[in-house]
Amino acid sequence: MVMHRGAVYWCDLNPVRGHEQGKRRPVVVISSDQYNTSRSPMIGVIPLTSAPRKHPLQVQLQEAATGLGKPSTALVDQLRFVDRSRIKEPSVGMVAEEQMKQLDRALNLVLGLRGQNS
Repeated sequence: MVMHRGAVYWCDLNPVRGHEQGKRRPVVVISSDQYNTSRSPMIGVIPLTSAPRKHPLQVQLQEAATGLGKPSTALVDQLRFVDRSRIKEPSVGMVAEEQMKQLDRALNLVLGLRGQNS
């Protein structure tokens, strides 16, 4: 299954530990398309929640961008790589380019990347 960066899917995030997001919830793919088309069984995702934004590193996504029918908050500090078998096809939406730039800025802060002014 080929998944593209910015696509929104439903994903089973259980089992979890501690403060990790769990349950079946939407996620946005954040790994690069080059990585996503490799033979890796893993995919990089950020969980989404319908709860309003509470942290400066969380990014609000409009419902039109996600295909979920209501605004969502991207929990950038909860990013993780999961096995592709956790993902349920088909994609329900695609995050717009401007909102992906917001996600990239937040990822740069969370990961401490330098020189990545997306």
